[in-house]
Amino acid sequence: MPETSPKYIKVPILGVIFFSLVLVVVSVYAGIAWTKLKSGSVVTTSATATATFATTKTDKAKLQFFVMSFCPYGNQMEDILRPIFDLLGNKTDIQPQYIFDKVTGSLADYCKPRVGDPTQCATYVTNKYFTTEDECKKTIATNLAQCVDEKSYIKISDSFYTSLHGRVEANQNIREICAWNQTTDKKQWWDFVANVNKNCTAQNADTCWEEQAKKASLDTAKITECFNKDAQSLIEKEIALTTQYQVSGSPTVLVNGLPFPPEAAYTQDGKGTLKIGTKTATQDKYRTPNVIKEAVCASFNKAPKECNTVLNELSGQAPAAGGCG
Repeated sequence: MPETSPKYIKVPILGVIFFSLVLVVVSVYAGIAWTKLKSGSVVTTSATATATFATTKTDKAKLQFFVMSFCPYGNQMEDILRPIFDLLGNKTDIQPQYIFDKVTGSLADYCKPRVGDPTQCATYVTNKYFTTEDECKKTIATNLAQCVDEKSYIKISDSFYTSLHGRVEANQNIREICAWNQTTDKKQWWDFVANVNKNCTAQNADTCWEEQAKKASLDTAKITECFNKDAQSLIEKEIALTTQYQVSGSPTVLVNGLPFPPEAAYTQDGKGTLKIGTKTATQDKYRTPNVIKEAVCASFNKAPKECNTVLNELSGQAPAAGGCG
């Protein structure tokens, strides 16, 4: 499973280290790719064009955000959306969705195109991804051996599932879905996710998550029961949604079923603008609480009074416009 560029160059789950140099270049362009869909990407070259965001209005606006539990850009989106949840509460429908990968065919067929081509090692060395061809071939062989190892996946019946950053991330995706489904007080879920993002990693989450759930006053036994009984059905439901909406990148945001921001709002020079109702946002602000709040509020038949509130900008650095996908 891959990291993304504007053209969605695929970087495999076990090839992330191998392609780390490539990702340095990819990250330069990721700002125009964070809501890309598998149907293709269109980035306008015009610096003056202003796109318009207009959804079908509903009595209760819905925001879906597609993430992976340890994608740093997905975690950042959760931080961005938390103030919107705190402001609007149950007056809007904010729904997390998770991105999984399902192996079709054999693990060998799945893995070979994802771990690098040993016949291209001379090119990889020329491009300075490796020092020697021998190092290249050994790394690819190691990645392939890890990729075809069944322990790298969630195996249910004859199906193999994973997530971009590995099996532990896929496990955590499921736990977060279970927690969401089991709590009526969604603040507990947001607290749980914030705790995990701060204190756990894609390496230790299987032993770290429980303490974070308890801090958020969640029932860990029920989460575990849900995981053990419902994992496959939950994963398949998420895969159906990502397929329906052609989502491949984390984070992807949909407001009333339409991607936000629309691709037409991006320009290559970073000077795109987007009209949302009576307001206009610049490209550098698309991934901020106030701008996303405006998109949600513009999608109500009658916006709640809370929509008049101006949210504080996130402290620290400006939100990074990257994505995992």
